[in-house]
Amino acid sequence: MIDFITRIRRLAVIPLAIALTIGLFASGCKSTPKTPSQRQASVIIKDKSQEEIDAVIQSVFEKHGYELYRHQEGPAMVFEKKGSFMNGLMYGDWYSGGVWDRVKVYRAEIEQGQILVDCDDYMVQEHDDPFFQSERKTYKTRGHVYQQMLDEVAKQLVGK
Repeated sequence: MIDFITRIRRLAVIPLAIALTIGLFASGCKSTPKTPSQRQASVIIKDKSQEEIDAVIQSVFEKHGYELYRHQEGPAMVFEKKGSFMNGLMYGDWYSGGVWDRVKVYRAEIEQGQILVDCDDYMVQEHDDPFFQSERKTYKTRGHVYQQMLDEVAKQLVGK
């Protein structure tokens, strides 16, 4: 009987270990942020004008296939591109067609000469219809994509 209980305990440990591993990867491991932002990605730009920063942000996002969205939402620059097939599976539904990847980039001065540039990502259905569009925030595991883009913005601005 004791041998039977020991076998069951050993067999229960394997699924538990697998579930914990999947949970760690699904939650999106993240190191301590270097900025005061709570958004998916962020950088701090020093000693550059708002116009310089906006121009480089636009060029980097356009390089990655995004277009500046026609509707400005307050202080955010909004970029969109058609989502992939996998984006449609993860964030779409059966009747609304494809999804669009929408990134909202925010700029805010945090200290004299320091501007925080950060962004959040959303998947949008019915993106061209403001009344019916459905915007869903993406999982934090996608943050590395936008962090690389904002790092590229910072790198280009340092070279100027």
